[in-house]
Parts: sequence; C-alpha cells; structure tokens
Amino acid sequence: MALTRRGFVRILGGGAVFAAATGVGLSQCDRMPASAIEGWAGPPAGESDPRRRALAFALLAPNPHNRQSWLADLGSPGEIALYVDTTRMLPMTDPPGRQVMIGCGCFLETLILAAAAEGWRAEPTLLPDGFDEADPGARPFARLRFAAAAAADPDGLAAQIRERRSAKIPYEAGRALERGHAAALEAVHRDGDIALTITSAPETVARLREIAMQAFRIEVDTDRTFRESVELMRIGADEIAAHRDGLHMHGPFFWWLKRFGLLSVEEQMRPGSTARDTARSFLDADAASTSTFAWLSTAANTRQMQLRAGRAYVRLNLAAAKAGAAMAPWSQVLQEYAEMADLQRRFLGVVGVAPGATVQMLFRLGYAAPPPPTPRRPLDAIVRA
Repeated sequence: MALTRRGFVRILGGGAVFAAATGVGLSQCDRMPASAIEGWAGPPAGESDPRRRALAFALLAPNPHNRQSWLADLGSPGEIALYVDTTRMLPMTDPPGRQVMIGCGCFLETLILAAAAEGWRAEPTLLPDGFDEADPGARPFARLRFAAAAAADPDGLAAQIRERRSAKIPYEAGRALERGHAAALEAVHRDGDIALTITSAPETVARLREIAMQAFRIEVDTDRTFRESVELMRIGADEIAAHRDGLHMHGPFFWWLKRFGLLSVEEQMRPGSTARDTARSFLDADAASTSTFAWLSTAANTRQMQLRAGRAYVRLNLAAAKAGAAMAPWSQVLQEYAEMADLQRRFLGVVGVAPGATVQMLFRLGYAAPPPPTPRRPLDAIVRA
C-alpha cells in the first residue's frame, strides 16, 4: 500500500489539518532525503568490482512493500550467492513467502541485465542447494558465476533500470495500453512456462477493477494485514533516512499529520478512525483509471517458478518504461490468507486460468507521468564480504 499526499488528502478530506499543513510557510520542509534515493544514481563512484556494480543496479528492482528482502554473499571470487533476507518477510500478507520470492527473482534478473550491459555474463543457477521451507534464508536462492563477455543490452532493458518505476497512481482515464506497446512487452517475455495475458476488454477490465477494490478493502479490514502495512510506513524525512525501505510519506502535509498524532500506528489501527475508515476507498481512483490489466500465470507453483516469474515481471516493467507506459502490481487479491480466499477464487474464474494454475503477478498498465524514485538501502547493507 504505497501512500502519497494525494491519497491522504482523500483519506482525511483536507479540512483544518490540511489548511494548517499548507498555510505555515513550510512548503520546502521534510523533503525526500537525498541519502534515501542516492542508489538511483547508479554504482558508487570508484566502484570497480563488477559484482558490486551489478548489485548496485539490482537493488533498484521492484519488490513487495519495498522490503528489499535480499542479501548477496561475495565470499567466493568471481561469484555471487544470493539469499532471502528472512528478517524482511511479510508474514501477514504473504504467509508462504511467494511474493517475496518473486521480488528476489526481480532482483536476480536486474542483476543479470546490469552485468551484461557492462561486459559480464552472470550465469545463474537457481536454488543450487534446494530450498529449506523451514528456513528460507538458509540456502542461496541463486548462485551466479561471472565471466567476461561482450557488453550487451539487446532489448534495451538494462538502460531502463534507473528509469523504471512502479506507478501506483491514477492513469490517464479511458486510455488502454496501445497495441504496439503491448507487443513490445510480449517481445521481451521469453519464458515459455509462464503465460502472459494482457487485456483491455471492457467487461473483463470492469470485473477486475471491482475485484481489485474489494481485495484492498479486505486487507484494510483485516487487522493483522493492515497493521503490517501501517508498521512499514516511514513517515517524514528522518524515518525515511533511517530505514530507506517500506512505504514512504514526506512533506509538510505529513509532517503536520504526524505532529498532530494522526499517523501513529495506534490511531491508524483504531476502529472508526478517519484514516482507517476512508482507507477502504484509497485505491478506488487508481482502479477506476485503469483500462488495461495483465497477469503472469504458471502451471506449477514451485519456488523456482516463483523466481522465474519475478525475472519475467521485471523484464516487462523495464520494457514498459522503455515504451513510455506506466505499470504497477496489484497484488492484494493474490495474497494467500483465509480472508482473501473466496475473492481469490472469484478472481481466478474471471481470468480463466487452468485448474491448479497460479497467477503469480497481477498488474495494471496505462499512461501517467513517472513518479519519483523510492528509497533504497545502501549497497553495503545487502552485501556479505
């Protein structure tokens, strides 16, 4: 649940709080800390290790709740072993860790693309030692061997790594994804075991809009899932700089809301609070403005397939950035907890996947001005020597 000033104006209805927040000459206060988004500038100056350079790009990959649930071990020369950071899981909204694994797949593919663009082949082996369900971080989810090669970016995807965004904002209403742009996405999707479906069919889109809105309401109405998002909110420049992850909110508007106690965890969780009551309709404008949905589905739901789905998703996201299209995940209905089960069955009927198949990613496509970059942790925070 990415929150913006626009969203909280909707949630709180403006009024006296908004007037106070915008009428005190603080329009320049509480900006996004430069340290939180410095990663979007690329590898640190003077960085020569090709593995660290590739990792510096990889940490810009999309991932659920911006938890950045990955670690890299550089202990073996010329290799990288990648691990799930189990301190950064989402146990309430992603109990099986499926979405976290997809995020790790996004990280892996971004790393491979970045390495190739700089003249290195990073050959991956997925789950080289298997997967320990009891301890997902015990074994690497991938091991990569680096070898010199000709610099290559044949699809122009690596060039978009720093430009890619998850555009969780309203799109140009009534404007479906252009056929040429849909074809551009289809051209970079090369995993034959993962089905890509893109639809702008009005009836299907209308049903998916309704389901998407209902799924978000279920997440908000379920205390443990809503609290997971609330506790990951980084409110104000100081919190953003300290964490550099999660769901960020900053600026004079939020500075005042926090000062008045309206953004505390307790207040947001309180039944009947303005923020929580109105949060149920938080994404309605985003859904209503969506004219194209897409999804990735697989016959099997293994850990390896989840990683591959992440690799496929980030390629599509990069291709959308290249085409000038907006793209963002809509994952609530795919979350695997009891309260979501009935709506999820309805959703699977709408998209028509085969019995037993899994929709790994649902996302929206359209057109909007690119949002600003989101916080990222520093490279050294994810690297083991």
